[in-house]
Amino acid sequence: MSEAQEKVLLALALGGLFSVGTAAEDFRPVAPLLDAAKQGNSVIRREAVEKLGETGDPRVFDSIVGALRDDNPDVRRKAAEALRELKDPRAVEPLIGSLKDGDSAVQWAAAVALGDMDGAAVGPLVNALKDGEPSVRWGAAKALGEIKDPTAVEPLIGALFDSDALVRREAAESLGNLRDPRAVVPLAEALKDEEPSVQWDAAVALGRLKDARAVESLIAALKDSEVGFRTKLTEALAAIGAPAAEALVAALRNNDPGVRTGVTEALASIGRPAVDALITGFRDGDSEFRRAVSEALLTIGPGATVPLIAALENPDWRIRDGAAAVLRKAKDSRAADAISARIKRVASVAETYGEQIEKGEPGSEDRLIDALNLLGNPRMAADFVNSGNSMLEAAGRRWSEDHGRPASNLSKKRKGPRWGERQTVL
Repeated sequence: MSEAQEKVLLALALGGLFSVGTAAEDFRPVAPLLDAAKQGNSVIRREAVEKLGETGDPRVFDSIVGALRDDNPDVRRKAAEALRELKDPRAVEPLIGSLKDGDSAVQWAAAVALGDMDGAAVGPLVNALKDGEPSVRWGAAKALGEIKDPTAVEPLIGALFDSDALVRREAAESLGNLRDPRAVVPLAEALKDEEPSVQWDAAVALGRLKDARAVESLIAALKDSEVGFRTKLTEALAAIGAPAAEALVAALRNNDPGVRTGVTEALASIGRPAVDALITGFRDGDSEFRRAVSEALLTIGPGATVPLIAALENPDWRIRDGAAAVLRKAKDSRAADAISARIKRVASVAETYGEQIEKGEPGSEDRLIDALNLLGNPRMAADFVNSGNSMLEAAGRRWSEDHGRPASNLSKKRKGPRWGERQTVL
């Protein structure tokens, strides 16, 4: 039979299959297609197998399974795809066998088809995770991740440490799909895998699980990470969200540039919960840490403005100080307006701070410290340090550190105002 005749045969078969007048609830005639699936032309066989799968008719099952052994890879691929359409549980074992196919497209089609099977496929697929062929273990891991049966979690955790990197990658991705908390610790361990691609997939999976237990491992993995992997890690941390904020802020103490960059990016993605945690960091006594907190807030940008403005009214002067410092650098008109208003409130205090220190009125420290933070200079800071008031001294030392003037350099030789020295002695 010539190729032209074979094409005509196929056209007739397809026409017969979808002939007008066939009742929708009846099985459509498949005999012409079954014949076409045996033709010598691979194009005809391929198209016939595809159409057989579309029939949903259990009578075509054996013919399609037979096509999995066709000498043409395109026909075998179509056979796997057709079995996916049939969703016949008898197809599980033949499809697992096709995971050993020498053609990667056939392997992929078989894995996808297995992933569309119901729970009946789980047992055979779990067993397939122990197969000697890496391609079979890979396909089984992929399919189990699509079926999402919780009984597959422990076997997939085992596959996460398979000798083959592709199997480990697929196990990580599938565990991410299952979103089972049992996978958190093993996936965190996989962040240290020798194969970078496994590390990537483990990070993505942890982001899907959104479990705070993964935060420390994700942050640790940021150290010396290359840009692409760091992006996956920060995306995972951002996906965990608010529960990660406190640990992320603490990680700003890390001296590794990659860690700080990744942490800052994650905090920026988390948004308001991260802003609140960062603002709290201004209470810390480490000037380098406070600087990192400020940089993170500036990176977040306009999203941090409203909470920072609110922080200007915080009862803790350290919070007010840090918030004001960030707002002064922020490129946001709201920030500029808020700082301008605060400056007007303390301008007279800054001009007469010496007198007010000497008066020593209880409760005036907050106004004096705000004046220092907004309108201060080195001399004013030194006067605060030497004022004899512990609260003003702490503020003066912090101002000096934040402005690159170590407190050890503050001179005590110059006579400055002393706290309460003008008070009337009765």
